[in-house]
Amino acid sequence: MRRLAPLALVALACLALVMPTASASNARGPKAPEIAITDGIHGMTAKSTVAEHLGSPVLLVMWIPVCPHCKKFVPDLQALYAKYAAKGLKVVTVTWGKKDYTVEFMKEKGYNFPVGFDWTGTTTKRFGLGKMPGIRLIGADGHLREVGGTSELAPTLATLEAAIQAELPAPATK
Repeated sequence: MRRLAPLALVALACLALVMPTASASNARGPKAPEIAITDGIHGMTAKSTVAEHLGSPVLLVMWIPVCPHCKKFVPDLQALYAKYAAKGLKVVTVTWGKKDYTVEFMKEKGYNFPVGFDWTGTTTKRFGLGKMPGIRLIGADGHLREVGGTSELAPTLATLEAAIQAELPAPATK
């Protein structure tokens, strides 16, 4: 048993090196793919792209108004939009929900963040977003950021907000 203890410690140390952690936020990933939308509201149109926001961080969120997890996250999304849009964060949300229902849902809740419609699911596939809401942070350089450790772990709101703050330009000093 005494011989196994040092081996177990070495094994744990090796695992710690290869296991992703939540503290690995904002690691630069691959270049972000492009969204594919056919319509939009609140400033998004069929011509909207991620590339048009190069130079600014972009919070990309895939969601559907009828999804219970999305309904829980969307108030936080609206709060992030209200807090950071004026500081340079671009928010791009994409849904495959019905347009009329989405417009009514947004109006009823008082949400005003941009929404694009992708009824083909192309954006979801390009960004590898299988679970809703699907959240990706794209740096000002156009590359994906790993927020929350892996693409399988949804970031907590605090982790996401810290990652957003790290991507925003520093405020001008007087």
